[in-house]
Amino acid sequence: MRPNPPFDRARPEAHGALDLAELERRGVDPEEVVDFSASVNPCGPAPAVLEAARRADIACYPDRTCLGLRRTLARRLGLDVSWICPGNGSAELIDLLARLYLSPGDAALVVGPTFGEYGRASRLCGARVLRWDRGVRGGEVSLDLDGLAGAVLRERPRVVWLCSPNNPTGDLLPGTGVRRLLGAVEAAGGLLVVDEAYRDLVLRGEPDDLTGLLEGGRLVLLRSMTKAHALAGLRLGYALAPPEAVRALEVARPPWSVSAPAQAAGVAALSPAAEEHLLRSRRLLARSAALLAEGLSRLGLRFAPGAANFFLVEVGSGRGVREALLRRGLQVRDCASFGLPAHIRIAVRRPEENARLLAALGEVLP
Repeated sequence: MRPNPPFDRARPEAHGALDLAELERRGVDPEEVVDFSASVNPCGPAPAVLEAARRADIACYPDRTCLGLRRTLARRLGLDVSWICPGNGSAELIDLLARLYLSPGDAALVVGPTFGEYGRASRLCGARVLRWDRGVRGGEVSLDLDGLAGAVLRERPRVVWLCSPNNPTGDLLPGTGVRRLLGAVEAAGGLLVVDEAYRDLVLRGEPDDLTGLLEGGRLVLLRSMTKAHALAGLRLGYALAPPEAVRALEVARPPWSVSAPAQAAGVAALSPAAEEHLLRSRRLLARSAALLAEGLSRLGLRFAPGAANFFLVEVGSGRGVREALLRRGLQVRDCASFGLPAHIRIAVRRPEENARLLAALGEVLP
């Protein structure tokens, strides 16, 4: 039986991380590949987080309300639990928000080039997806905030999707810029969703705290525990939103979508020991990023010096370079799906792994 539209025309989005089916076709052992395509903390989870996940009781249903995790987050963030909604990664929350706030014929505006799930989730709700793209020229990334605010007032989208720090360009919009954009969204009667998935892996500067802007009722913040705490296999994120929006998210979210190991790992990730592990990881990554930037410059490559733990690098043919590197046991993210076919995205890993990548790039680049 044919699915209902628009699902009958939908296609999955391209993402980073190893594709085991692709590696199997190539006869490549996944254990032999160093993955630079997924921007996850290469130091792995803190020992306390691993232990908490192992000790979770998988014979019983998890707490549907994630109360323990919400209380721990509330203490850390200085918010009431009614403002916090955990989810099965930020991807689930993106899908839920689209279903809650978009109907067929509505407009959704995506600030691109960016993570593909904002557009996919919007289209699956029947929305018209509008794009307002940053300028990407070599190593320069620019966002025309005046033009963006004007487009919001002109098009009056019901939802505006913004990633900050942005994937794949790495640029971080300061709080003043978010306030300005939020003002336009409020005037247009819409909702601004700011995806802060890479907030805890900002290596240059400090991201502004946007939680004080939630009171107006037109802002939702998405945060991930997947990236900084290396929980990509468990899937865990959370939304910060006014209680009315949180209640709606809880109704729309499938029951038990956040597993018991994920909830336990999330609580442990907020412990002092895990926070110290994350601090050490960030220090290592900051040093490693500086060395990687030096190496890319020596190769004569132009790249965006973003705030987060990855680089957008112009290489001529992203697909060709990805293929050549994969044959050498190294995977990077081809950025064609972002509309940037001349670029690759490189996650910052440990210095010795970055050195191996730089040597391979020197071999494969013309």
